Amino acid sequence: MSDNKLKENKQVLNEDWSYFLTQVLPVFTIGLFAAVRIGFALLDNSNFKQSRLSKAVYDSLDDLYNDKEFVKDFVSILKKEGNLQDIVDNLMEKHRNKDSHYQYYQKGSSKRSGKEDKRFYKNYIYTTLISGRREWEWDAPVKRIIDNVIKSNGYKKFSKKHKFTSEDDTTMRALFYYMMSRPDFAVNVKKYLYAAVEQNKGVIINAIDKVAFDRDTEA
Repeated sequence: MSDNKLKENKQVLNEDWSYFLTQVLPVFTIGLFAAVRIGFALLDNSNFKQSRLSKAVYDSLDDLYNDKEFVKDFVSILKKEGNLQDIVDNLMEKHRNKDSHYQYYQKGSSKRSGKEDKRFYKNYIYTTLISGRREWEWDAPVKRIIDNVIKSNGYKKFSKKHKFTSEDDTTMRALFYYMMSRPDFAVNVKKYLYAAVEQNKGVIINAIDKVAFDRDTEA
């Protein structure tokens, strides 16, 4: 083979390789990256996906008790209702009789069950949210607390800060109910929220444990 032919072949190979690097490889890489992302999305079993909450609501939950103005208003509303433990006990009793939750709850106890938290979120909170129902058959004290929380300046600013939609605000109503129906709600409010407001300090617990959104737990 002549030197000229060798040079021509080498030039063709260089041009083909250059085309592959500049045209084919970038497209292939982008396509592969997109496929990987789709694959991860399909296999995503994160608490966020399983919660079926909007991203705005889900992300805001870690910030709820960090918002001093919200906590101050929340505490003020709760203090007006008298004995929080009675409210919690009544919620436990109601759901034990109505939908078989909290079968082992003892009045005045603050003991939590992770499995029961997940069952309640899945079978009551989540199911009612996706049904589109607006009436939750809440008892008067609980409904009054949640109505006042949603109308408070602290919550309105929190909602605006996190760019909630009206649907997000409806979801937050349900989540406030979930918070209040935890057996340790009254104890935690007095121990952490009251103290935080009185001492003008931050709250060291989260409003909601997101593990409860893991709906794979058997009901």
